[in-house]
Amino acid sequence: MSPWITITSKLKEILSRMLGIKVIEQQLKISPIISSKMEEAIDLWTRLYMNNAPWLHEPTDQDPTRIASLGLPGMIANEKARTALLEFESEITTPTETVEIKNPDYPGEPQTTIGPDGEEIPLPSTVPPETITEDRVIGDTARAEYLESQYKKLKKQLRRQLEYGIAKGGLVIKPYVVINQSVDEQEKENTSSTIKIEFDYTQADAFFPLAFDAAGRITEAAFLQRKMQGESIYYRLEYHKWKNNTATIINKAFKASNDKIVPNSVIFDLGEEVPLSKISEWKDLQPKTTINNVEKPLFAYFKMPEANTIDMTSPLGVSGFSKATSLIKDADMQYSRLLWEYEGGELAIDIDRDALKTVTDASGNDHTQLTKLQERLYRKIDLGTEETYQPFAPSLRDANYMAGLNTILMRIEDVCSISRGTLSDATQEAKTATELKILKQRSYQANADIQQALEDTLKDVVYIMDVYCTLYEITPQGEYDVSFEWDDSLIVDTQEELNTRLSLMQQGLVSKVENRMWYFGETERQAEEALRKIDEENTQSMENELVMEQNLSDGNVKTNNTPKPDKGDTK
Repeated sequence: MSPWITITSKLKEILSRMLGIKVIEQQLKISPIISSKMEEAIDLWTRLYMNNAPWLHEPTDQDPTRIASLGLPGMIANEKARTALLEFESEITTPTETVEIKNPDYPGEPQTTIGPDGEEIPLPSTVPPETITEDRVIGDTARAEYLESQYKKLKKQLRRQLEYGIAKGGLVIKPYVVINQSVDEQEKENTSSTIKIEFDYTQADAFFPLAFDAAGRITEAAFLQRKMQGESIYYRLEYHKWKNNTATIINKAFKASNDKIVPNSVIFDLGEEVPLSKISEWKDLQPKTTINNVEKPLFAYFKMPEANTIDMTSPLGVSGFSKATSLIKDADMQYSRLLWEYEGGELAIDIDRDALKTVTDASGNDHTQLTKLQERLYRKIDLGTEETYQPFAPSLRDANYMAGLNTILMRIEDVCSISRGTLSDATQEAKTATELKILKQRSYQANADIQQALEDTLKDVVYIMDVYCTLYEITPQGEYDVSFEWDDSLIVDTQEELNTRLSLMQQGLVSKVENRMWYFGETERQAEEALRKIDEENTQSMENELVMEQNLSDGNVKTNNTPKPDKGDTK
């Protein structure tokens, strides 16, 4: 019996996210491995990122207190994503190999010199070599070229999507195939022009892990997507399972009427199951797909590399500001006190009621009347003295409030491993060399960890794209290389790092290949080929220099355009 059954019961949940949990439980007969603590944490991170923290409050008649937001969660997620992708470069290329070929510039008769005994000696320093090396691609280039053309679309979206992943602790990227049926017959012959690979980005609050292996890799998961169309709401439940190198993907669609969903209600009606073709975006999806001989799940999960302090048994990541939640609340509170200090300390003039002109309204009642500007400036009170008015201009304590706020902001920067001055006043940043080094290393390491996690995710994405290329026969089989270049010059002193690596290489602790891969962002194969060419060029150059030095020392350098001396000539 299929684990998927028709939903007919109503789902009782307060949060829309909990709706997805119940759907999965009833459809798959298994429970997600996400705990209630993680559920609450992800919901809180989402609210904070959307500038809707539970402690924010606007004044009301019952409670005049105002708690304003500094917008710190969004700033932190934005800064981490921006820093991670500084000068980011990634490319899919066809692997190459170096082969030796005949040099087209070789003249056939090289120039020569005359040796000390009258013999002819070639002059290699001025004659091109007879053979040269050339880089040639390995196999068909169509696969790598197609993958790169589709990969570009992902790179355009990466900056924004990474920010969502950092804010909510994780992000799932799912490549999927779209077949264009509107092309003409001639174009249909070219599969790569009719089949495109698009990318679906699922944020942490719509992703439900169901199983993971010993390495912590998620092997089974479900995704819930919601779409409004007319008077109806459509849900798509997508289920992925990877086991024994076999991937299974199941899609189900459901329809619910708007009039059956009451806002803020605890009762939801998922509705009835409908064909996927009811929604144009889903019409090309297969209800069930099984793919054999795949090395990993057909979804790529980006997980924030920080330790999960919410649920240490969970395979899910935590938000980039998870450890600073209480500090963010303190900062908002302190910021609100500062605003109140400015508001409460506004200049005003307390004026005695007797000093105000009295007017009579249409009903015959006497009262004082002020314009809007005067109402802000003048406060009508009974002074109880002979004076008719007195100014209200207290000294502001904003410096103390700002100093306290800055201390909290610096603490948030430290906890979130971002550079001092990102949120706080940079003039109060640590000044000693030791302090600067510690802070710099902390932010650099955190950034490097995010880059490594993202690189692993993108490699998984490219692998999935390659699987679909084979499955749909989009291009012929072909190898590919994926290169990454992470420029972190604004975080780490590149020259200092290079000097350190060169020193390690001289001590035999780091190879030349590793250094090239780090500095140039090359793959291991590209770095090895580049070093081999350099060795060949250096060897050839040394040979040329030795010949030239020998010839110069003998004083017999001569080209083949000079008449050769007669053997009998002793001069």
